[in-house]
Amino acid sequence: MTQTVEQGDLPGPIPPHFAEIMWPEVPSIVDEVLLAIGESIPEFAHRTTGKHGQLLRRGVDCILTSFIRRVADPSASFEARDAVCRQLGRFEAREGRSLDSLQAAYRLGLRLVWRRSVEVGNRHGIDPSLVATMGDSIIAFIGDLAEQSVRGHQEELARASKDLRERRARLLRHILDGGGAVPERAARAAWTPAEQVTLVALRAGAADPGGPLEPGVLADWASAEPCLLYPGEIAGERLRRLESLLSGMSAVISVTVPLSAAPSAMRWARRVFSLADEGIIAGAPLLRCEDHLVTLWLLADHELTEQIARREFAALGSFTTGRRERLLETLGVWLATRGTAADIGEQLKVHPQTVRYRMRQLESALGDALTEPDRRFAIDLVLRARAAKGSFGI
Repeated sequence: MTQTVEQGDLPGPIPPHFAEIMWPEVPSIVDEVLLAIGESIPEFAHRTTGKHGQLLRRGVDCILTSFIRRVADPSASFEARDAVCRQLGRFEAREGRSLDSLQAAYRLGLRLVWRRSVEVGNRHGIDPSLVATMGDSIIAFIGDLAEQSVRGHQEELARASKDLRERRARLLRHILDGGGAVPERAARAAWTPAEQVTLVALRAGAADPGGPLEPGVLADWASAEPCLLYPGEIAGERLRRLESLLSGMSAVISVTVPLSAAPSAMRWARRVFSLADEGIIAGAPLLRCEDHLVTLWLLADHELTEQIARREFAALGSFTTGRRERLLETLGVWLATRGTAADIGEQLKVHPQTVRYRMRQLESALGDALTEPDRRFAIDLVLRARAAKGSFGI
């Protein structure tokens, strides 16, 4: 019955002096392994010389010597070997490669070590069956190397991903601060500046849902006011993916603007949140600025609009509040429709004669304001803003 060998363990009995007779072989084995790797694995063809070659040589030497030390002392630590394997895994990740080539190099290298071990054992008269007991250990040893390299590879990918996310978040903050997409910053964030962008404003404290973002999207989840920046428009399938990512999270999609106007687009999107909170527009998990542009415009400067209202409607100050409200309601319908007294009366649910009476009062109080184009336009805007938010002071 074959006994299972734990990873890293070397089964006995192996003569204690076997490690001693293997030490002189190390330099030539390292040379042989490097040569074979360079010739047999295309990805390593140009990495066995120069700076990369020196690093690879140290790695092969460390792995080989750690194996021989464990032969000499079963309690010897693999800490240095594990660190080297993690470093090699991290290097492959930084170069954008999978671990396939590295693991192939491990298998090739240890196959050569095994072959040399048999040759050395034969030269020194060691029973081949004893040397053969290392076969299972070499298989387990390869497993150890692969495991540590996978760990290093994953750690590097996670670190690189985190670094990239942070660089992109800083770039997004820079854009929204009005700095634009400076080429150097964009290059560091691996981001190609887009001519047109769409922002997504999120509520304060919104947490990263962890879902994948499509290439080119900038995200800043760490700011007090989290947000996303999409190149181009958000519509169709892209909109459905965004809804799936947010999964019911409150958000406002800005209008699509040139990159230089991103700060304004974000300001408008944040304003939509405020309007929804104030009940001026209907709330929903996902709102679009595009649907509320006129309201945003009319309410962009409440104090200024209020000042215009006071100026234009000062002549109505002598009426009671209720009477003034009814007059302004009638005036608003008249400006919007320019309909007959009958049409306006039908819309307001009052008699046409009532409409005529109110209009005469308005014409008497406001005078030329209803015939001068600029003043009539200002009154129309004020009344529309009034309808959106409520009455202004007079």
